Amino acid sequence: MEEEEVVLPDFRLIGENTDNVYRFSYDRIAGSGTETNLTQSLGVDPLYLTLRQVEDVVSFYSFSSGSFSLVQVNTFTGQSVAYPDFYTVTDERSITWGANSEDLIFLGNYSPKGSRDFEIRTLDPSDGSFTDLPIALNIQQAYAPLYYRQRLMFTYRDEAGSYKIGIFDSESRTLLLTLDFGQGIPNILIDDVGNIGILVGLGNSIFTYQVYDIEMLDQLSEIPFTLDVFLPPGPLQGTVFGSTLYYTNNLAQPSEVPFGPAYFDFGTNTNVEIDILGIVQQVESDTGSNIDLTAIRYYDDAEVFLVGYANADFQNDLNGGVLVISKTGQLLDRIPLSFVPTYFVEP
Repeated sequence: MEEEEVVLPDFRLIGENTDNVYRFSYDRIAGSGTETNLTQSLGVDPLYLTLRQVEDVVSFYSFSSGSFSLVQVNTFTGQSVAYPDFYTVTDERSITWGANSEDLIFLGNYSPKGSRDFEIRTLDPSDGSFTDLPIALNIQQAYAPLYYRQRLMFTYRDEAGSYKIGIFDSESRTLLLTLDFGQGIPNILIDDVGNIGILVGLGNSIFTYQVYDIEMLDQLSEIPFTLDVFLPPGPLQGTVFGSTLYYTNNLAQPSEVPFGPAYFDFGTNTNVEIDILGIVQQVESDTGSNIDLTAIRYYDDAEVFLVGYANADFQNDLNGGVLVISKTGQLLDRIPLSFVPTYFVEP
């Protein structure tokens, strides 16, 4: 196979080792990157619960001594703000997820505690004020949310077992729309033009791809397609550029590699799965150590997948790097790091 030209994108990522969390920015012109230890500089807990991204800001949620705390970092400028102990756990409710806008925090929770009655608390961390909005009674499951441009989108399975997506307006703090997919399993995303995309798995490899206007919430299009994969409910681990879906392909188990990059063309109904097992074996042969994959993101400007990995043979000294993989499945480059990439910041 003819070697492809290596075109790296500028990229930012979050990574960690056993004791610290890092921010890393790669400059393709300089051919190098800079790292910042967020644990030492900002006190980001290496055992943080979850990470959310809004625009260029990543938010780290942590829990300690009965309270939730939040540290927000601009991945371009490094500017940060912290909200220690912004919510203290009580017997009134059980928190199931947290998310945020530029200035508000949203807590999906069951209230009263011990029930399955789902609601959303909107909290202003600057003064501690809040409002509560009941969503549904006795739900079976709540899934991770997605926030974009005053729209908080959250997936849940109601009492009857139907999958639903609620769309909440962060400015008015009201529920604008609830979409009912029945037994169809929805995956939600923001497409390359800023509209809401929802992939709905109907079973037997049958899907539809629905697009909704982010402002008016009108349905703009619906495309049926077939794809032999299972996509779990909630935010999609992937994205859509133009007529192509780029997604994380969870490989059938048992497998030496749990997941890898793949993409599907809606226009031609063709699916391409990158031979990630072969690439992992190549890297392990080159480095002399076993690796575990940790994160994936597709970069459309360079037409490459970036895949994070950890050196599995060094559990007491966690380090890893980034694999640069073309759409044709060639390993174009490997960027070693002194920590393990866990999240590629969305450009």
